[in-house]
Amino acid sequence: MALPRVTFVIMAGGKGERLWPLVRRRMPKVCLAPDGRRSLLQATIDRLAAAWPSADWLIVTTKEQAAPVRAALAPRWRRRVVVEPQIKNTAACLALAVALAGARHPAQVLVAVPADHWVGDPAAFRTAVRQAIRAAASTGALVTVGLRPTHAHPGLGYIVGGRQTCAGTYRVARFVEKPGMAGATRLLRKPRVWWNSGMFIGTATAFTREFTRWLPRHARHLLPLGQGRLTKHRLARAYAAVTPISFDYGVMTHLREGYVVDGRFAWADLGSWDAWARLARGRSRQLLVDSERVTVVSQQPHLVAALGVQDLIIVHTPTATLVCRTDRVQSVRELVQQVDAQAALAAYR
Repeated sequence: MALPRVTFVIMAGGKGERLWPLVRRRMPKVCLAPDGRRSLLQATIDRLAAAWPSADWLIVTTKEQAAPVRAALAPRWRRRVVVEPQIKNTAACLALAVALAGARHPAQVLVAVPADHWVGDPAAFRTAVRQAIRAAASTGALVTVGLRPTHAHPGLGYIVGGRQTCAGTYRVARFVEKPGMAGATRLLRKPRVWWNSGMFIGTATAFTREFTRWLPRHARHLLPLGQGRLTKHRLARAYAAVTPISFDYGVMTHLREGYVVDGRFAWADLGSWDAWARLARGRSRQLLVDSERVTVVSQQPHLVAALGVQDLIIVHTPTATLVCRTDRVQSVRELVQQVDAQAALAAYR
């Protein structure tokens, strides 16, 4: 069997509001480097390039983030950047990618990957990606990569697996998107349960079929963008016609046939400060007196002293500082909404 044609689609348009104040309008999350060396976007490119060296590429971002994303990339990658006119969540991002990549080669496999994840074992990641590509090409169904949960996480999606079809690959019984703490705890008692990595793999034909079935407005307005000349006006008009929804909610939770590859690698979704703080290498100095479970994140050599406190995350930047209880990290975007609502605070967004 010949190797399938592959296009990697990197979804690099997330707002990252829960990582304020390190993430700002002029500094998207994907341009940050938690390890102090490579940005999240560049690390994602490096992992994927090693998995399938002959692949084509699309890097999809938003109009607000296009300039810093391009600036963070080497010249050869800037030509692969596609800009969405509005933020309409991952379903629109993927539909645009399917339209552009699948118009000429509908049988090719698209591998859509978020740009804001941390992976601890690149070799195991490559193995899972290759296995998912082969499964997508042979079955004609959508495939995702699941990660074995280490704890109940209310902010992640879950995959419940059915029967095993081959080594490391299972049919999907159902998707459960962000079930809350009680629901996540119940799911972890079941066999064959994974975290949803947010990686979606399938032929352009398979994506088109599922968009047409579950998100017909996306199919009607966005999928034709691959035909003819793509102008800014045409793109903006198509995006104005669709409602924001994630691909997880809009398609995957309804999927009648799909597969999950057992991803056996360390992984983290760097969407909130609790996850970021465990991995980031900061240069700040900490002085903790009568304090417990206090985490400091800073990109500057800044002293943070804490006295008589516990269960806090403190994020320091030159212009804004966040002090947050560890059990409220998922709610930081509420602060961002307040910053957006007050004209006097515009400089801090």
